[in-house]
Amino acid sequence: MVGRIYLRSRRCALLILMLLRQRYADGFWSAALSPLRHKSKTSSKTVCLLAETGRHRRQRSYPTNYQRKQRRKGVDRSSLSYQSRQIINSFEEACQKRPYFDDDNNITSRLDNMVQDLLGKQILLAQNEDEVETKDDTNNNSPQLITSRITPRDASSLIRLLGRHGALTSMLVFLRRFCHDIHEINTASSDSSTSRSEEAEEAILYAYTAAIAACSKPLPSSLLSSKDPNQIGNSQYRSKVFLLQLLEEMENGFGTRILPNSYTLSAVLIGIDDGLDALNLLETFVERYGKDAITVQVYNVVLASFSGEKYNSNGWHHAISLLQRMKRHGPQPNEQSFSYVLQSCAGSGQLKVALSLLDEVRQSSSMEMTSKLYLPLLKVCAKAGHSDVLWSLINTMKDDCIQITTMQLNLYLQSLAKAGLHIKALGVLRGMIKQSDPMQLPDLISFNTVLSACANSNDYEAAQALFDQMKGEVFDNIRPDVVSFNTLISCAPPQVGLDLIYEMRLTRRNREGVVVPTGVTFVNSIKQCREYVKEELDPDIRNDIFEIALSVLGLARNEKINLNMFVYSAAIWIAEAVGDSSVALQLLQELNRDTQESSSDDNRLRSAYGACYDGVISALSKDGLYREALALYHYEMQPLKLPSTRNTYKSIVHALDNANDEEVKNSQSKKAALLEGVLSRMTTSAKSVEVGGPLFEALIKLHGEEGSFKAAKMAFDSIIGPCDEPCLSAILRVCSLTTPTHWKEAVLLTHSSDVVWGARGPGMIPTRALSYAVIACAKADQWKEALNLIDLYGIDLKYRRAAANLESRQRGLVSIMAINSVIRACSRDLRPDVAVQILNDMQTKYNISPNETTYRLAIIACNHAEHRERRQRRNTSDASNPLEFQWWECSLSLLRRMREDEIRPSVQAYSSAVSSLEAAGQWQRAIGVLQSMREDGEIPNLYCLNAAIAACEKGGAWVEALELYESIRSQRKSTIRTNFITVNSLLIALEKAGQVELAESIYQEAMRDKIISPWVRRYDNDGTLRRMMDLHKFSAPMAKIAVRGYLESLLTRKKKVIRGDTIFIVGKGKGSEGKPVLLPTI
Repeated sequence: MVGRIYLRSRRCALLILMLLRQRYADGFWSAALSPLRHKSKTSSKTVCLLAETGRHRRQRSYPTNYQRKQRRKGVDRSSLSYQSRQIINSFEEACQKRPYFDDDNNITSRLDNMVQDLLGKQILLAQNEDEVETKDDTNNNSPQLITSRITPRDASSLIRLLGRHGALTSMLVFLRRFCHDIHEINTASSDSSTSRSEEAEEAILYAYTAAIAACSKPLPSSLLSSKDPNQIGNSQYRSKVFLLQLLEEMENGFGTRILPNSYTLSAVLIGIDDGLDALNLLETFVERYGKDAITVQVYNVVLASFSGEKYNSNGWHHAISLLQRMKRHGPQPNEQSFSYVLQSCAGSGQLKVALSLLDEVRQSSSMEMTSKLYLPLLKVCAKAGHSDVLWSLINTMKDDCIQITTMQLNLYLQSLAKAGLHIKALGVLRGMIKQSDPMQLPDLISFNTVLSACANSNDYEAAQALFDQMKGEVFDNIRPDVVSFNTLISCAPPQVGLDLIYEMRLTRRNREGVVVPTGVTFVNSIKQCREYVKEELDPDIRNDIFEIALSVLGLARNEKINLNMFVYSAAIWIAEAVGDSSVALQLLQELNRDTQESSSDDNRLRSAYGACYDGVISALSKDGLYREALALYHYEMQPLKLPSTRNTYKSIVHALDNANDEEVKNSQSKKAALLEGVLSRMTTSAKSVEVGGPLFEALIKLHGEEGSFKAAKMAFDSIIGPCDEPCLSAILRVCSLTTPTHWKEAVLLTHSSDVVWGARGPGMIPTRALSYAVIACAKADQWKEALNLIDLYGIDLKYRRAAANLESRQRGLVSIMAINSVIRACSRDLRPDVAVQILNDMQTKYNISPNETTYRLAIIACNHAEHRERRQRRNTSDASNPLEFQWWECSLSLLRRMREDEIRPSVQAYSSAVSSLEAAGQWQRAIGVLQSMREDGEIPNLYCLNAAIAACEKGGAWVEALELYESIRSQRKSTIRTNFITVNSLLIALEKAGQVELAESIYQEAMRDKIISPWVRRYDNDGTLRRMMDLHKFSAPMAKIAVRGYLESLLTRKKKVIRGDTIFIVGKGKGSEGKPVLLPTI
């Protein structure tokens, strides 16, 4: 019955098909749906249904071509070959996957059941209509051997078929049963001829070779990700121990020794991924079976193991050594041998070695040059972007008379795309189009490669022009496919990407060239929207782009695309980019509701699922919703065991820093407590700095700001594996900030963390971390330990070798702040020599240019040293030697160096220099420094002026001291006012010059200005509050003036009566250098 029915809807057509299937369940039927073109824009699709049904047959399907041929020939269906072939056909039919019903696991289970039926029951083929009947073995006293139902050749084919579909357990059961039956027949047979025994051994050898080869090959990815216990157990078969066990079972398990052939040994070596293990096993084979039994095919398998990804770094050494051994002792390497060695060298980055080996092969007359030898080098160059090397190889192939095909030119285009040379790639494509050689004409891969090069270079105009050429039917048989559309969408503006998706949907109207959007299409479009949102600053335009992205997501739903995690991840991250946390959270909830991939063991899917949560947490952190962010982490990500990333913990830290709760935002202790809760639930892998680094850094800083070094150290000790620069710097910063500084812990951490993840430098200690360790030591005045750390970790060997070549150095390995802290520590320890030496060695040794702070600290160190030496000389009454080195000279020299280095000295630097001159009594130079200071535009402060007045006092220049004093008093609008030190120094200078009256007048001015106030009220020894004159802070001249003035005031009084005693406080002389000064003076 043939019927043609025109329907107005697809739903009706599918309903009719289901009815026909139920009605003619035992018959043959087929249906095809072919949508016609739209008659109008508003009319529904017209569907034509062609249903063909026939009379039901006993069989569910037509006989195969092999069965038809056997019927025509009149083959005896009871023969062994016919029965064997029927068994193989039934297994092959069982391996055919039914769409929407079967997967690889279902096929494997079906094969397991069929093997059980084959081994556990007798299969008798009916004489009519090819019907298969079964009968239990228990009803037959003499069970039929498996060898009576299947030939050795078909048995090997069945073993390969079972292994190819992952039914390894059933395959091994069938293998052992089949070989056991062959051995039993051969042993029980009265005809024990040599030929019959050889046939039996050959059958066993071929069967075991097929089984070993099946166990050696990796299982399909669909079976590896299966949760079926049988499939999980299959992974144990692909191991060195099991493969050697099978080999030993074949060799010694059947009475006589069955020696393996080269195919058997090659199959064993294929199952060993480790190249060194394969090489050692090859040596064992040579010793066991002899050198002649090991063919070049076996050696090639070992060479192939060194060309894999596992041995990209050092496998080429072993590959070349094995190749040289083959050349010397045999077997002679063939084309495949050289191809594997070239692939190993090129894959490990030894491109020069590979090219040298290729030249050696070219010069050899025993090897014919083919494209197979060049192909590994071409692929590696294309992957690495070495376009120049690849083009030279193509020219060499031309010299060797090798035909250049489109495949080699496509690899050259791929190398240009990898190198970012899309303009050159377009030129090469134009040259391919103009080629007259049909072997070099571009194909769709050529156009898509150049299109990808333009997209990777963000040249949308060039990509669009090439895409338009592909659409314009300029080139025969080349039309844009889904890869072309997806590539163009990945670089197109958001609105253009949306239009391209609409265009892909409209191609369904065509009879040919239908391009259906995929998940990659929508992911690329949404990702491109996110890139434009990142670059756009206008909020209105950002919202428009976000609406386009949501429209793309809506189209994906309408297309009934499987909205996997990658589509949702792209949509969530663009919501995060525009700061819309509500949409991001809504998309995550939709993902959790619709998808069933959260429990998948596929690491790629779980990473994408975790990226979705990362996007939502990041969006919540921008809005300060720290509670919601922590809830997602604790109550959803952790129960689902999703992998956390660095972005996860970075977003959590940002959520707390940007919390909408001011109490949490401003409380270091509360933020630390919340982060401690996150730390307690982190997995072992997440506690590495690659993943949890941002959380560890923030937690250490928070504890450090609270002043808890112990808590910060515990957080640092929670890191598993090597630490990174931010975490090490954070804990060393805590060591330098706490009081007292933990300089010993800082030194220990620096020495024990000399291998830091992501660090650079001779000792692998980052610059910032080393600086904090040096500062911690310097604050504790441990400048020797600080210099030791710098010498160990802060000096690069190349700087030592080329100390004069300053232009080659970019930056130092220790910060200027750390160097300055060491100089400050030397100043406190009165070691100006070390401070000045560090300053002199900064450029040559530490590769750092000194700044103003460096010079200022060195001048302060010189000032302290000058004052110390002057005090020592006064105590010992030693005269200074004018030929000795003076620290005031060093301070002046440092000032000159600052001007030469175009560094403007600060007021503090000038003050320290003047103070050193004051200690030495160099009043002329002190006044000169003040003059230079004014010329540089700096206003001297009171400390500087006081030092200059003191220098004049020590030099006996009372006139200059008086001028400086008057200059201070004349600056009415200035904030600088004379103080006690100013008056004291001036009075000493006037006293030495004999200007008593002038000194007294200045003293009286200071009394009126309340700069000096000698009278105080204190309790006497008997507890009486009395008025006293406190002189113990006065110098001797000032004390004499004060006492003289008081006595003169008594003489000028009208009443000469003095009530009580007058008490003068002169101190005990502890502040005097040598003997007491005030008491003898007054």
